[in-house]
Amino acid sequence: MSLLKIIIITVIVFLFLLWFNYMGAVGRIERRNQATGTYRDFGPVTKKEEAAYFEGTHKKLAFRQAIIGSFIWSLIIFLFLYYELFELLKKIF
Repeated sequence: MSLLKIIIITVIVFLFLLWFNYMGAVGRIERRNQATGTYRDFGPVTKKEEAAYFEGTHKKLAFRQAIIGSFIWSLIIFLFLYYELFELLKKIF
């Protein structure tokens, strides 16, 4: 696979994960389902996140968390595609 295709795939995956992680982080911090608007507990919220929620800066914090998570997972996918690790795993298993 050419490097350009790998980069395009990685950018698309990064943007999807960024959106998905951001919506999840905001929902978890606000304790609200982003799709339906109902209030539920979606996981633990740290004191820093709680303070950011009351200050109104929780969306900025959620975006920072989403960037970090998306970068890590996109880097893993890029490395898998670049070094053709899928082909290696097929041979092993």
